[in-house]
Amino acid sequence: MGSTYGDVFADWEIAIAKKAVSQFQANYPWLRGFDFDDLLQECLIHWYLNRAKFRESKGVSIKTYMAKVLSTQLQLILRRELYDKRKASHFAESLERPVGEGEATLADIIPADEHTTEIGRCIDIESALRELTPLQREICSLLGQDYPTKRIAEILGKPRSTIRDEIKRIKELFSRKGLKDY
Repeated sequence: MGSTYGDVFADWEIAIAKKAVSQFQANYPWLRGFDFDDLLQECLIHWYLNRAKFRESKGVSIKTYMAKVLSTQLQLILRRELYDKRKASHFAESLERPVGEGEATLADIIPADEHTTEIGRCIDIESALRELTPLQREICSLLGQDYPTKRIAEILGKPRSTIRDEIKRIKELFSRKGLKDY
């Protein structure tokens, strides 16, 4: 039996969980900051809660079933992390907010040059992003992290053709908004 987890998990269960977490961290390098043991523990708890659902009559081994259950759990962790990253990036400051003790606002102190154009472009991009569906926003986020279409399809659990169609729709929307280069 598994020495670290007493009699709760067999050695093969721990080995499969370790392999799943290792592969996950290798496939998603930007998540390497996650502690291996924390991910392992989360996977084993999830497996513990779901292993009673295994049915031999379905024609798959328990080891294959466990690998699939853990893969699904790790994908959910990835989605949660992506959601949390997006959430933090949507805080906005009003340009009318006073700065310091004077009556100057942010709009007053931002120079009217190329930065202003860049700010306007950011506002245009944000308005375009608001028109996207949640799936399209997730795709944009993953594209921004340089994931290929195949990996995006795997992460989101969608067929590649669906991802390609959604990317086409995103490009059409950005073109209509004059943001073709983005």
